[in-house]
Formats: sequence, structure tokens, C-alpha cells
Amino acid sequence: IAQLITINAATDDTVTLNTATIQANFSDTVANLVLAFAGISSHTGTIAATGTAPTVAQANTLDAVTAGVLTATVADTATNLATLTGTGNAYTVTISAGSTATIAELVTINAATTGGITLSTETIAANLTGTAADLTSAFTGITSHSGTLTITGGTAATIAQLITINAATDDTVTLN
Repeated sequence: IAQLITINAATDDTVTLNTATIQANFSDTVANLVLAFAGISSHTGTIAATGTAPTVAQANTLDAVTAGVLTATVADTATNLATLTGTGNAYTVTISAGSTATIAELVTINAATTGGITLSTETIAANLTGTAADLTSAFTGITSHSGTLTITGGTAATIAQLITINAATDDTVTLN
């Protein structure tokens, strides 16, 4: 990483990585990773951001750098977290206090990560409504919701969707 930072600082032109560097896995602080990979978008290895958690903007910058998996802890409002780019990164996500996530935001946040999602107190208690498909996408892997979940729309929920939705909350699930 130190060498990439030095190379990037020495030029304002394109930096082309060799095959070994393109495929290498890197782990460092967010600040160092952003400096090292400025202007580079050809990396295919994994990147792990350590130390201070990246902002959503920094996570998106690093996501644009690599086709590999980005591992980081990201905390922000649901609205900001819903702007995370890419899918399948290993984010550990925390929706900050005072922020209530919508179903659409939860769907987007859940798609961005294979890691855990910690809901804000407000989101945990919120009564939320959506189609069975949206509720399933929003709550896959989440089991801490305590509000009512209401299934809407004209399409019947599948057994798998009902299992996921029911597992997400300890309150009522209202069917369409």
C-alpha cells in the first residue's frame, strides 16, 4: 500500500497495475487505501478497510476500485447507507440512531452486503409494509425487528418468503 501511495502521489496520470498487484489482496486503513487506489479501477483482489470505519462515500470509492470483495464496517443513516454501491461486499452495517429505514432502503442496503446489518432502535420498532418479495429482500439475515410487517400486493407469498419475513420480527405479520 505504501508503494501504491508513493506511485499515485508522483503522477497525475493513469497508474496501470501489473497482474500480481491487480489480483493481490490488501488490508489497510481507509485513508491509506483511498490514497493508494486513487484513479485505479482494475483491481480484482479483496480489500479490507481497517481502523476507522469508512464513510459511505469512501466505501463507494473503494468499491469502484475492485471487482473483488470489500470488507469494512460502515455506519450511517439508512438514507445514506442506501447509496452504497456494488453488491456482495462484506460490510458490517449499522443504521444510526434516529434513522428509520424504509423497506426500499433496507432492500438496497441488504443487497450491498453479505455481512450483518444492525438496525436502529427506530427501525427495529417500525411497522413496515411491502410486497412479500421486498420484505424478504429487506429482512434476509435480520432477526431483530419487533414491529408489525404487512405484506401487500396481489402476488401470494411463497413459503420461503413467509419463513424469512416471520423470522425477521417478533411481532405480527399481516398477510395480503
